[in-house]
Amino acid sequence: MELGFKILVLFTLVQRLAELVISKRNEEYITSIGGKVLPENNYIFMVILHTSWLITLLYSAFQMQLSFSPVIFGVFLLFFIIGQFFRISAITTLGKRWSTRVMILPKVPVIKSGIFKIVRHPNYIGVILEIAALPLIAGLWKQAIFFSLCNAIILFFRIRFEEKMLSNHNDYQQQFFKGSLS
Repeated sequence: MELGFKILVLFTLVQRLAELVISKRNEEYITSIGGKVLPENNYIFMVILHTSWLITLLYSAFQMQLSFSPVIFGVFLLFFIIGQFFRISAITTLGKRWSTRVMILPKVPVIKSGIFKIVRHPNYIGVILEIAALPLIAGLWKQAIFFSLCNAIILFFRIRFEEKMLSNHNDYQQQFFKGSLS
């Protein structure tokens, strides 16, 4: 289980680095067709959170003596895999419109296909699950709670900002809030 945890942490690190490359490429594409990267006050906090979360997990995996419970390992591995499903589904459904930044393509309909038929923010659901589950796989309860609380604060503001921008520049309200009073 210790080796499995180390592999998962390294896998997550490599995955996040690859996603930064994809995100940068997608940002260039979106801006080349008239899209805009929106200035987001808490983006730096999201970068710090994810970086420190990964550093903490790397340190824990390779420098700490951890004890593993097969039941806990299995349960939280399942949550981690579910998180991966949500994130990868969001990234593949959005395609070239996916980015780590909040971006808009004015007057272009929002995507409401794939996983977005089921939930509005699958990428964030996936991140929530991963940030909690990966440390919990190794019984790192304090780290899971700390990073989950920090992530909740960041996502509270980010989702509000993202939805406001999509409502101002796209058809977000019409697509996701049909029949509501908002």
